[in-house]
Amino acid sequence: MESKRPNIFQRALAERPIVTIIVFVLFLFGLIALVNVFVLFLFGLIALVKMPRQEFPNFTIRQGLIVGVYPGASASEVEEQLTKRVESFLFGFSEVKREKTYSTSKENVMIVVVELNDDVHDSDAVWTKLRHGLNELKGQLPSGVVSLTGSNDFGKTS
Repeated sequence: MESKRPNIFQRALAERPIVTIIVFVLFLFGLIALVNVFVLFLFGLIALVKMPRQEFPNFTIRQGLIVGVYPGASASEVEEQLTKRVESFLFGFSEVKREKTYSTSKENVMIVVVELNDDVHDSDAVWTKLRHGLNELKGQLPSGVVSLTGSNDFGKTS
């Protein structure tokens, strides 16, 4: 005697009869698509009403630039005498994200793009500390260095 396996509808009817009957009736009358659309529309309306909105949301810009000007110096002199010293100064701060901070040394100029760690919430205080330290570091650099400036206000949006 051959045993017959129940098909998927018979199995569903045996395990969850009410849900199976509702789904079967909806398929029968072609309303399953309409019910899905209605449920998704309802979820969208609920999300729209409950979603927080701000005209000017607060967010922290964690990047900044440090620019050093060393007139008459070649790119290698700028690298050795200015860039390496500024980088070692910057990497002394725990707030500076080392893997995202990079520098470019060119003839007469050095640019360091600095990014702060994600756990820094008051970036203005960190940048004030960095600028103060850069002013002190400038006195220890070669006399030909004209400017050493830190800027983080290029990202202000409001």
